[in-house]
Amino acid sequence: MTENQLKSDKQYAAYLARKFFSGQISKREILDQFPEYAKDFKMRLLFDRIKKKPRQSWFFGVSKKTYEKFIIETYEIIEDLESEKFRLKTMKRLFQELWLQSNNSSEPIQHISLLLHEVAKSTTNSKEEIRRYLNLLISKKYINRISDKPLLYEFTESGKEIKTDLDIEKIIKNVA
Repeated sequence: MTENQLKSDKQYAAYLARKFFSGQISKREILDQFPEYAKDFKMRLLFDRIKKKPRQSWFFGVSKKTYEKFIIETYEIIEDLESEKFRLKTMKRLFQELWLQSNNSSEPIQHISLLLHEVAKSTTNSKEEIRRYLNLLISKKYINRISDKPLLYEFTESGKEIKTDLDIEKIIKNVA
């Protein structure tokens, strides 16, 4: 599957989910029309949320607060699928992990693959998506690769100056 095909499948899945959650199509219709979702984590997550949408009622359903939380989280997933924007929460989480792994930028960053996996799990993103964030930090010269065997990275001087959420937000805004 090409990257453009995957991107259009993501957007189509988001479109169908918006129609479903607004009541324009039924559950059966969306499940029949939903694109292939096995290779993309967010699409699998959205498909699972569609299948397990809770009922909102006072007798057999979930509370209003729980239902609202479910809908808000679902629409965040839909927005992620619709756009390829970098998110502050994800970049912040990656940066924190890199900072901890490098012992506050005093040592090289080791085990980058494991670090990407951990950030992916905690942010509900795919490892490839987290790799995009890492590549952004590398291309903006906040992190350098210093060795191929073993694979080691380190913070540059400009990377060491990043201390606050506002600094991280500036990195993302410069890309958008």
